[in-house]
Amino acid sequence: MELELREIAHNMARRRAAQAEFGQSERGETAHFAHAAARVLQGLSANQVKRCGEDLIDLIDREVPVAALQKLANREKPSVVEIRAVARQLAAKRAEQAQLDPVFAWVGELFGLDPAEITILTIFARWGKFECWRELVRRAPLSCSNLTPSAVAQLSGLANNTVEQKLMPGAPLFASRLLHDDRDGEYSLSPLLRRLIRVHAETREDMLRWLMPEPEQGGLLWDDFEHLDPLRSVALKILVSKEPVSILLFGEPGTGKTEFARSLASEAGSGAIFAGLSDDFGNEPDRSERLDHLMILRAMCRHHRDRVIVVDEADDVLMMSERKGSSKQWINRLVEAPQVTTIWIVNQRSRLDPAVLRRMTLAIGFDRPRFAVRERVAQRSAETASVSLNTAELREIASLKSPPAVVAAGLKAAHLASGGADVAKTAIHSVMRALGQSCAPDAPGSSVYDPNLSRADTDLSCLAERLAATPDRGWSLLLSGPSGTGKSAFARHLAQVMGLETEERRCSDLMSPYIGETEQNIAEAFAKAAERGALLLIDEVDSFLYRREGGQRSWEVSQVNEMLVQLEHLRTPFIATTNLADNLDPATQRRFTIRAVFHAMTPAQASKLFKARFGIDWPLDWPVHEGQTPGDFAVVAHRARLLSEREPAVLLRWLREEIDARSGHSRGVMGFHVPDANVPTKLMSTNGRKAA
Repeated sequence: MELELREIAHNMARRRAAQAEFGQSERGETAHFAHAAARVLQGLSANQVKRCGEDLIDLIDREVPVAALQKLANREKPSVVEIRAVARQLAAKRAEQAQLDPVFAWVGELFGLDPAEITILTIFARWGKFECWRELVRRAPLSCSNLTPSAVAQLSGLANNTVEQKLMPGAPLFASRLLHDDRDGEYSLSPLLRRLIRVHAETREDMLRWLMPEPEQGGLLWDDFEHLDPLRSVALKILVSKEPVSILLFGEPGTGKTEFARSLASEAGSGAIFAGLSDDFGNEPDRSERLDHLMILRAMCRHHRDRVIVVDEADDVLMMSERKGSSKQWINRLVEAPQVTTIWIVNQRSRLDPAVLRRMTLAIGFDRPRFAVRERVAQRSAETASVSLNTAELREIASLKSPPAVVAAGLKAAHLASGGADVAKTAIHSVMRALGQSCAPDAPGSSVYDPNLSRADTDLSCLAERLAATPDRGWSLLLSGPSGTGKSAFARHLAQVMGLETEERRCSDLMSPYIGETEQNIAEAFAKAAERGALLLIDEVDSFLYRREGGQRSWEVSQVNEMLVQLEHLRTPFIATTNLADNLDPATQRRFTIRAVFHAMTPAQASKLFKARFGIDWPLDWPVHEGQTPGDFAVVAHRARLLSEREPAVLLRWLREEIDARSGHSRGVMGFHVPDANVPTKLMSTNGRKAA
């Protein structure tokens, strides 16, 4: 008696658990389960009834008890007739709409599924959500514990060939990423489908809002991306057309790619919807989950042309052709025929297959914005972070070679630390160091630079005026001459006269130990300058343009060839400087549109620059030096500021020592050494001793 009571209590507990599983909101699920169980029972043969009839009766009695179960003569050995009676009563259960039914009706509408495909999808969904369905499959004589086409056919009542056709590779159920083909004869629910069956959406609009939330607003404005023109304008016109295309945004982290995607969509009157930013629990989704979300967004946005899908950090998604079980052809098709305009954001373009890159309608590279834009962004970031900056501090921060996101983070750090510009700069430098990069500003143009104080074989002032006046920007200029004669300073001055920023590259920026990468860096430097509309300046160009007959390796020759190709197809002003013009390949000399040779200053020029730099006249009793260069004055002026030196005799001695240093002579005494007041300055040698 006690044993029977315990068994009754156990059965009642199992029934309560089953009812709790379905829940009040899942009332219609009882009928769906009853109908599936009825189909399983109706398909049992006599031998199958003997083998698994008891297990099925036990499951059904727990989940959906019917009157026929109470009439069983022997529950351990039910007869075929008794099983058929139970099946008829289960099949007669009145159908009620369950919560999942409208969800899958909406999903079927979104993906264009036919009734059979929707039925198959609901079988998979219920098998994935409810333990009783999984147990039904395990207890039935289906020879599997997972769902196969034959199991789906028996549970749904569809014909076997129909189910097999709907579960063929590439069929809509798989193309939509709702189901996954495990490639072993079995199938599984995609993470997206698992999320859908947990959605508590009362209406279709509720489900759409959950899957396609309102677009986020960016922190940068459309005008903050003016440095991307003309590509920015082209991208806007493409989006306004509402034709589905793929657009690639690539560049270093923090350069504003994500913010630009938001601003572009907003400017085009659309909303940016981000695919797969997180999973159900707010964690990082895997590649499969991101693709699942992308596919359902594509399905939904086909009817919402005012939306743009953004796939941020898309490197892993577009590289899925390298992953096991992924199709390169499918990825290529995804990019080539996006159905909805899709913006793909990557950090390293080189990691993508060329076949993927070729299928992009437009590709926009992100680099450091122009100074005016950087200054505006820094000002707005400072205001947001409540950090007060004066004009000089703002310009100094804007001059740093760091992405806008790093600048904003640095200013936020300054606010949290109750600091100012110094704290912000410290924070910015720390992040850039962690990135393995320097954010030191480019060498600024001299505030006292005057082309009339540089000596060359052409009139530099006239040259600057004429080049600034011409609308043609496809020209090149070779500046050669000894170091310190003002070649780079003139290049920066010319850019300033033309209203252009200077895109500077040095040998260390372009040289790479990997074969082919130096040539790639050279091409990239020209492309970036052209996209930004900047003047490209390459110092020490003899590092690349040396005589090809002197090249001992194939890559040495290929570097020269790459530079020659770029010189033939210029889209932006290019200036190269060299101290060793005789070492340049003769073919490259001919490729430059204009050539100018710099020399040391004349005595008259040196005297004027002395006045401009130090605010005093050249002493009348000291002959003006021959062979002085503007670079000498820059070095001596910096030293004088550091040491608070104003004595003309010391300044002149230091200038003379710079000339001697270039000729290989000893630099003499350094530091604060002041000439003996009793010795006439005109008799002093460069080391402060009396002349012989």
